[in-house]
Amino acid sequence: MDMRTYRPVWGMESFEAQNKGLDITYEDYEPGWDRAYGAARTSELMLWAVAATPERPRLAQMATATATPPRLTTTPARLHQAGVFGEWSLPDTSTPVRAAIENRFTYQLDYYLSQIEQHRWYGFWNYGDVMHTYDADRHAWRYDIGGFAWDNSELSTDMMLWYGYLRSGRADVFRMAEAMTRQTGEADVYHLGPWKGFGTRHGVQFFSDSSKQPRVSQAAYRRFYYYLTADERTGDLMRDLVNSEDSLQNVYIERKVNAGGTGQARERVPGTVDCSFGTSWGSFIAAWYTEWERTGDTRWRDRILNGMNSIAKLKYGWFAGGAPFDLKTGKFLGAGDKVSISHLNGVFGVYEMHMELLPLLDVPAYKKVWLDYCKYYNAPEAEIEAFLGSKPRGRNLREGHSRFTAYAARELKDEALAKRAAEEFLSGDNPRWRTNLKPHTTRIAGSDVLHPLDEDPAISTNGAAQWGLAATANLALIPQALDAEGAGYL
Repeated sequence: MDMRTYRPVWGMESFEAQNKGLDITYEDYEPGWDRAYGAARTSELMLWAVAATPERPRLAQMATATATPPRLTTTPARLHQAGVFGEWSLPDTSTPVRAAIENRFTYQLDYYLSQIEQHRWYGFWNYGDVMHTYDADRHAWRYDIGGFAWDNSELSTDMMLWYGYLRSGRADVFRMAEAMTRQTGEADVYHLGPWKGFGTRHGVQFFSDSSKQPRVSQAAYRRFYYYLTADERTGDLMRDLVNSEDSLQNVYIERKVNAGGTGQARERVPGTVDCSFGTSWGSFIAAWYTEWERTGDTRWRDRILNGMNSIAKLKYGWFAGGAPFDLKTGKFLGAGDKVSISHLNGVFGVYEMHMELLPLLDVPAYKKVWLDYCKYYNAPEAEIEAFLGSKPRGRNLREGHSRFTAYAARELKDEALAKRAAEEFLSGDNPRWRTNLKPHTTRIAGSDVLHPLDEDPAISTNGAAQWGLAATANLALIPQALDAEGAGYL
């Protein structure tokens, strides 16, 4: 099978040239970093033991059972009562605002389900992922434009689908989430080689972008499927990630943007790596937490605690953004005395993992710095500047971070903060992504398209994923504030 990359070097040998190319294609190129070596694909074979060749009606039944196997499950209410997978809400249409939010969430799920067939997304190497960005001019998703193509778990699409299933119990949503979990955990992840345990950022081919990060491969996106089905293949994949932080020795993620693109931000200290709190450590803790759950081995719990306690000691806590990380102990090093904010630090499952971990691990000093982050990330400029002592840059995805604000409001019993969280969620920070509580599709047919299709150009996968997760959390945390603030959006 021909797994060569789809494009030539185009003169992008240096980091400077690659950064210029990234501005054009939005897919990061680096020689040798666009290999599929180490990715995987699993197939399943179902064997039927029969006394004789079955009659055709029976064969048809067997084929249907193989394609859509029955699953033993329970109701969303029972799953919610069990307290699994953090803090989420059951569907609630008891008020006009809540009903409109629920309608929007269902609309998103239905829309992506329809796009699979209409745009022929599934194939041999793509058997579950969705695409990243829509092109209204061509009435097609951008399958051929750099980093706007395959999603590769960007901004936690997998999680949005799983919470969609947990809340609804819909079989079609389960199967879509199942397919995505299988594909993004196998094809989008390196299982051997120098990038073992890391995944690839979104690109035209699932392996083509040179940004290799744990935020794609992480166990937080696989936990749902494993615990709902006891699928041991998924269990193996998660277990294979417990030491994935070691690959940071081979991958300096910010190599093209820090230190003038020289590939080195600081003098290397043996046994330490540079590690962001959200996109990297937040991904590692999902694997450690899962291993602790599955085995009872407290060394994985202690590794999480070491990280928490050391973040709590940093001057700016979570607002330091990241720090040197000791691979042996799991502790962050240094003073953490520089503010570094990234809008990506909170949107790759780290919020959802905290909702599971904080009730289990009593670390008051860490909870304080986490609550500070939740309270101030979306705060007005004057408020966050007063808290940090400087005016920060890098804040974005206000709508998705509304759930951080909502969590702080609930924990601090702050009604004004709850009001702010509701306003953040409903107004958003990007007209393309802001909450549209009356979404609709347009039927496109005729010579403009190969096949008739239903189009909503306002849907972006990043926005849909974070909006869905924020809706799930906010309906659980601040329902009354949503009612009070949402009337003007109906």
